[in-house]
Amino acid sequence: MPTPFYHLSLVRDLVAAEDFPPLLRDEWPAFCLGNIAPDAQNVSGQTRAATHFFDVPMRDLTPAWHVMFRQFPRLADPGPLPPAQAAFLTGYICHLALDQLWIADIFDPIFGLGAGWSTFSQRLFLHNVLRIYLDRIDLPALQNGTSAALKQARPQGWLPFLTDDALRRWRDFVADQLADGAASQTVEVFAARMSLAPTDFESLLQSPTAMQTQILSRLPLSTLADFRARGIARTREVIAEYLSCQKA
Repeated sequence: MPTPFYHLSLVRDLVAAEDFPPLLRDEWPAFCLGNIAPDAQNVSGQTRAATHFFDVPMRDLTPAWHVMFRQFPRLADPGPLPPAQAAFLTGYICHLALDQLWIADIFDPIFGLGAGWSTFSQRLFLHNVLRIYLDRIDLPALQNGTSAALKQARPQGWLPFLTDDALRRWRDFVADQLADGAASQTVEVFAARMSLAPTDFESLLQSPTAMQTQILSRLPLSTLADFRARGIARTREVIAEYLSCQKA
């Protein structure tokens, strides 16, 4: 649910911690790619459930990576895996954890089917506007080496359910938007997805009054900041959980 740029911005916050695992520092490109990899469904043509291991609405609250590991047990123990693959999978489960937290805390109560204000289609539109708004906050910090790091990731049969080709194409699609002089395509992607014009999004994004009235009155910046802090805490938990699963 958060955009690839939001996922990557949290990664940059994680790496600043003194206890950030050496494996993930050493295999930084693979870890970065893992953090955006579930959304490769956008180029592979798969369903969300095929790469995220949960559906929306999220009726089953089982952690998505537990479902993934039940289906593909060899991924559950990072010990025997090549270091790059283990770092990639650590990033992958960070993405799944953050998505599930976003749905439970942000999407479902404020924009979801039962939110009870306006229409669901209008709420979906405003949810996308919010995600674009957050991208524009996060992008400047990402345009300083993240593109090059992603391009250094070289998937080699890391997943049994996503091809290397799909991962490379998704990697390049995201990385190219973070290169020097490049521009985000989030507006164009959401506009095409919703059969709207980019100007429909921009007219709201360029109006602080409209943003406050239609979105931020329901989801204040303080709430978004609190979610970000909890998102970082949650991803740190799942990193520790996964890397401690190495069998003796």
